[in-house]
Amino acid sequence: MSNRVESISAEELIEEFELFDDWEERYRYIIETGNSMPPLEAKYQTEENRVQGCLSSVWLVIEETEDGSYYYRADSDSQLVKGLVCLVIMLFSDKSADEILQLDINDVFEAIDLRQHISRSRSNGLNSMIGRIKSLALEKLHT
Repeated sequence: MSNRVESISAEELIEEFELFDDWEERYRYIIETGNSMPPLEAKYQTEENRVQGCLSSVWLVIEETEDGSYYYRADSDSQLVKGLVCLVIMLFSDKSADEILQLDINDVFEAIDLRQHISRSRSNGLNSMIGRIKSLALEKLHT
């Protein structure tokens, strides 16, 4: 069993969301997606790996593959947040540091109307997560 989620393109994620008639179904999809994400081992759930700016606890680690691309693993103590984290990871994983830094995930969220359907604090937490993902990629770029 793999300890990582499959990557998804922005277009594929937008198509997934178009399958649902309403936001109740979309929330269920987000939560189910999060539940499918393998839990992050306790040894990684440290203050160093904690995403600052999230009300829920969110831990995030980056790992490099043999081909030089990166993938992320994460966990959260909130079901909905874990689902949001999983969507973000699916979009950013299996990309080079340059691709990660160039991906404008806000365009994707706008296309699926996500920010209008989550609280301001969750939206701020999402921004913190994206910022952390990009800063980890930037660190890898300079090492």
